[in-house]
Amino acid sequence: MGTTLQNMAEISEKRGPIEKGEAGWPINPFGIVALIIFFLIIVFLIVRPLVNQNLPKENIVDGQIISPQSGEIVRSNNLKIKLAATDTSKITKVVFWAKTYVDNRWEVIGEDNLVPFEIEWAPPASFKNKAIAITSHLYTKDDSIIKDPGGWREGIIILSP
Repeated sequence: MGTTLQNMAEISEKRGPIEKGEAGWPINPFGIVALIIFFLIIVFLIVRPLVNQNLPKENIVDGQIISPQSGEIVRSNNLKIKLAATDTSKITKVVFWAKTYVDNRWEVIGEDNLVPFEIEWAPPASFKNKAIAITSHLYTKDDSIIKDPGGWREGIIILSP
């Protein structure tokens, strides 16, 4: 009848090129190190967002353009742009930027270092009769630059008066 149960136990178990020895299957130290590193990365990716949610928000400086509104139509030679900030004592200056959707190139249109942060901008001919977007960059006392803190104001249409 072929092999008996006793003969089967004596036959060495083999899976591919690896053979089971008397102590059991051999352990690959590189594989174990790779598994540990993989496990630590997964734990880091899960825990990190949870920790970041609980950080205090008191040191965050934020701002938002409050005027003009998105979609506003301007029929004037000047456009007043205002920014409201959460903690004005930490801001050294605000730089305002604009772009036309035709050129899609941002240009500095003015800056202000006094509260309330606002400028009176006279759009040049290259911005007239076009839809534009406006944004701001906040410069803080710790030399940080916060770009587009409140997003852009989009679709502002500048018409010739």
